Amino acid sequence: MSTQLAQRVDPDAKAAPKPADVKDVKPVKASKPRIDCIDGCRFALVFPIVVAHFARFSTSNLTALKLLTQENVLVGGFFVISGYVSAYTTTKLGALGVEEKKVANPELFFWQRVMAYYPLHFVSSALFAPMFIWVERNFNATWKMIAFRAFLNFSMLQAWFPKEAEIWNQPTWFLSALTFSNLTMPTFVLPQVAQLTKNGLQKLLFALTGISLLQKVSYSETSRFHSHFEHPVDGKVMHPLIWNLTRFHPFWALCEMTMGIVAARHVMLDTEEEKKMQPANPLWLFLAAYSSLLLRLTKFDFNDAIIRGVLFMPLFTEFLTAIHRDALSAKPSAITKFFGSKTMANLGSIAFPMFIVHGPVGQIFYKKAIAKKIWGKPMPHAFFPFYLAIVLGISHLVNEHFVKNKKVGAIAGKVAQTLAAAAPSSMSTQAQRVDPDAKAAPKPADVKDVKPVKASKPRIDCIDGCRFALVFPIVVAHFARFSTSNLTALKLLTQENVLVGGFFVISGYVSAYTTTKLGALGVEEKKVANPELFFWQRVMAYYPLHFVSSALFAPMFIWVERNFNATWKMIAFRAFLNFSMLQAWFPKEAEIWNQPTWFLSALTFSNLTMPTFVLPQVAQLTKNGLQKLFFALTGISLLQKVSYSETARFHSHHEHPVDGKVMHPLIWNLTRFHPFWALMEMTMGIVAARHVMLDTEEEKKKPQSNLRQNPLWLFLAAYASLGLRLTTFDFNDAIVRGVLFVPIFTKFLTAMHRDALSAQPSAITRFFGCKTMATLGSIAFPMFIVHGPVGQIFYKKAIAKKIWGKPMPHAFFPVLFGHCPWHQPSCERALREEQEGGCHCRQGGPNLSWLDGGYVA
Repeated sequence: MSTQLAQRVDPDAKAAPKPADVKDVKPVKASKPRIDCIDGCRFALVFPIVVAHFARFSTSNLTALKLLTQENVLVGGFFVISGYVSAYTTTKLGALGVEEKKVANPELFFWQRVMAYYPLHFVSSALFAPMFIWVERNFNATWKMIAFRAFLNFSMLQAWFPKEAEIWNQPTWFLSALTFSNLTMPTFVLPQVAQLTKNGLQKLLFALTGISLLQKVSYSETSRFHSHFEHPVDGKVMHPLIWNLTRFHPFWALCEMTMGIVAARHVMLDTEEEKKMQPANPLWLFLAAYSSLLLRLTKFDFNDAIIRGVLFMPLFTEFLTAIHRDALSAKPSAITKFFGSKTMANLGSIAFPMFIVHGPVGQIFYKKAIAKKIWGKPMPHAFFPFYLAIVLGISHLVNEHFVKNKKVGAIAGKVAQTLAAAAPSSMSTQAQRVDPDAKAAPKPADVKDVKPVKASKPRIDCIDGCRFALVFPIVVAHFARFSTSNLTALKLLTQENVLVGGFFVISGYVSAYTTTKLGALGVEEKKVANPELFFWQRVMAYYPLHFVSSALFAPMFIWVERNFNATWKMIAFRAFLNFSMLQAWFPKEAEIWNQPTWFLSALTFSNLTMPTFVLPQVAQLTKNGLQKLFFALTGISLLQKVSYSETARFHSHHEHPVDGKVMHPLIWNLTRFHPFWALMEMTMGIVAARHVMLDTEEEKKKPQSNLRQNPLWLFLAAYASLGLRLTTFDFNDAIVRGVLFVPIFTKFLTAMHRDALSAQPSAITRFFGCKTMATLGSIAFPMFIVHGPVGQIFYKKAIAKKIWGKPMPHAFFPVLFGHCPWHQPSCERALREEQEGGCHCRQGGPNLSWLDGGYVA
């Protein structure tokens, strides 16, 4: 599957052999039939969600409440339907690829999607704003906080903030997550998925389900699988911030929306022979999906996240494909005719306004502060049916007189066109470049600047030397509090969470340099021709040392675990996470055993996406597109880090104490360890490398001041950002990393790259490229792996007390570096380089480093 994808994405792969399963896909020239039953399915999701949000005001029966309050399960179906409809309306029926006209202008595509739901959100928010603000003030919220929440609400950014996801009109977090998903649709998701054959679609669906489930198991493990604490009827969960990140975060919405796209594409690629087969009755899949809600009433008391990921989502997705196929058959089943009936279609059309208005209307009747002010007390249980009728009536009126209003639609359309026109048009060329059928599309404006460079890729020795400039202060930081008691020194030294971002950037930088074309768009086909081999060769570049060191120190790790009364079951679970390199997904287990190896866990996920999605996509972008992507990645990364900081109420001095005890440790772990953020930074490195690789001969001849800056000043500026800890601007590590260090360090790499190719490289470039720094860079990986266990021997209280009687004194700290066997694993690295053809950063062929795991066939 993934091999085919790499071939299809690359425009130079026109002569590539036809994928084996493409022969089953015959183009269908008929227009797409309308699938009315899908609309009816919306009401089957929205009505129980509306009930669930205020169910505790309808009954006191605990069994009924357990059954009714499962909106966190059902909402996943909305994302699936959104993806399903997007794929059906924008991709080709019976053939691979998107409909070029639909995604020819991605900005317009995005804004048209947003303006389909934003007007009602804006009007309802403005209409009920006095009520929301009055409630905030009653709970002593400051005007500053109210203004911040108003900004999040109207900008639809609330789903990124675990403490603010349910501000004002609570269900509209859905629109926040949906907006991010829509942002990715026209350029990355739809063109990529539309190129997959049925075999590839099945693999992608399996991967998406696995990632979604991994995240939900991570949440469940955080609460130690105590599921009965995670869906109480009063809403008070054990870990509310982690729970909010589980159910609200836009990344998980994107996964579920993509599942819907995959499902729709699977049906759209049915051949004439497959269409003649009798489709399965959708009734059983519908009943099976909704029956999963009954698990709350059994001894299998799984939490909502597990039910949603393991049962409801796969079954509901399969139900949509079954009802789609059934609707196209000669004799649709009863359930298909029911959901496709005029009544259900009308109810489905009011699903969106019902979803938007039921929250504020419910607050009028049931929110204590408001209801007491208006009615004297919240409405009794007997009023609940009238509440539902009121919501239905208002939703119908809103749908008929606002959502369907032509004037409102015209205004929304003009706004969408204006916002789309405000962005440079070159972004729209992404869809044309990715789609192989867009061969006649006009050449992007900035492609003329890119002239193929036939010369082989020159060596870039200085990149290796930069690794040591990152790893050494990280090693110091992990045990710095055992080297001094000076608070100022400790504040300056313990910033490993800032510096580690540079490793991900370098990893992406080298991956791009070794696998994409120099001076031209696209990847080197041979390098990604076998994505599975690409991935495993990268993993096996660093896994052997991780495995050996873990096995060697396992008795010590286990002994410590037992000293802290960990059960053998928990020890086995942590051992599994360590050896499978999944620990970065688990906020409570990210630093188990050898703590720094969470990096390898995050890196492994990033490497999984490289050969099929990230590298082929980014390699197709021109310089203009690369700049936009870098801006977007920086913005998303910063948004996540601001979200964490806001969760801590911006009290940064609580978030990087020298004793490591932060205010919100689980949220902090998700901020610095989660694989998605590693992927963001690794992609930044890819973008940066591509920007240099697309330099034209004319650009290279420009004066140094115009083409590049002296790398020294960028290097000093990046590391100077660490000094902010010593000032009144006491930003936490997440903010320093996202706003300053990573962008400046990335710029430093590009400046040094260009400087290394010049006739007279600057002193810093020669310094990092010298033999001494290259040698030190070569021991960066073994130094990163072994310093943790060795440090524990001397400084971890339980171990050091057992061996030495107490942890080593401050004076021993310099000795630690002399005793660690940094030099020994360098032999292993030399062997790998010899096997793979050398290192691109020195004389010879391509690079094989521990960070990018690179190889060149």
